[in-house]
Amino acid sequence: MLPRVIAAHAPARGRTVGCLALLGLALGLACHISNDDHCVHRAIESDAWCAAQDPARPFCSPCEAQAHGCVAAAPDPDACPAYSPDGETMTGTDTATSTGD
Repeated sequence: MLPRVIAAHAPARGRTVGCLALLGLALGLACHISNDDHCVHRAIESDAWCAAQDPARPFCSPCEAQAHGCVAAAPDPDACPAYSPDGETMTGTDTATSTGD
């Protein structure tokens, strides 16, 4: 008799787990609050903005919330892939070529 009871509740348990997973995902997305005071929203050159605000924290980390996102050391690209140094998009495509002369 016990195996039938367990088998009868197995589909309900699967639905419960699925609903909880969807609820967690929805809450995770709904709880994202934009921080308008974060350095990434303050200036195009966000590292320079941080350096002007606090010379001890001259880098803007999109992965840090405290101190407007300004940090003392450049963020590690592996730990914070959203970080890019000021001017990287401008100079990242420049290449030097030689003529061989």
